Amino acid sequence: MPATRLEPVQPADVDSRIVRTRAAALVAAREVLVNEGIAAVTHLVVAERSGVGRKTMYRHWPTVDDLLYDTFSSANFPQAIQTGHLRTDLVAHLEALRRGLVDGPLAYLVHALNERAANDPRIAQLRDRLTEEGCQPVRDLLRKAVRSHELPAGLNIEDAASFLEGPLFYRTLVRNEAVKRNVVVAIVDRFLSAHGVATVGR
Repeated sequence: MPATRLEPVQPADVDSRIVRTRAAALVAAREVLVNEGIAAVTHLVVAERSGVGRKTMYRHWPTVDDLLYDTFSSANFPQAIQTGHLRTDLVAHLEALRRGLVDGPLAYLVHALNERAANDPRIAQLRDRLTEEGCQPVRDLLRKAVRSHELPAGLNIEDAASFLEGPLFYRTLVRNEAVKRNVVVAIVDRFLSAHGVATVGR
């Protein structure tokens, strides 16, 4: 006869189990969202795909809206490791964004967020927060370059970020183009040249 565990479960054990359960469910939910659409993200479907029990799903996410909110919240914008070299880092950041939009699920997630945000104020706030967080790395790179005098002191950071990231979002989300890496390099070099930064030989 197997031994019965009589001692109480420690909080750390409970917390780690909860973290694993939520993570497994959200991974499955993101896959369902990307592959089958918003309407397919239900407690039943996610429970089946993740192996998490339906009662547990409802305990963590009482409504489908709660589940969708956390599903979107768990999605991250692509980011690149910084090297300290402006052109290299700008190209790496935009290349990570390009891959996420062209080869990854980012384009669909953006579309789905916008669709849901039209009727759900919570999702609209989440979209705005995720957009802010996703655009932060390029702003940080630009501010750092201004402080180091690589870029002019009067640079409008928001306009510059739009100049760099805007074409990728427009061409992939609006025109549905499979943008190549050379487009990223061209965008960065045009931006740097416009602000007096040499790009030849870099």
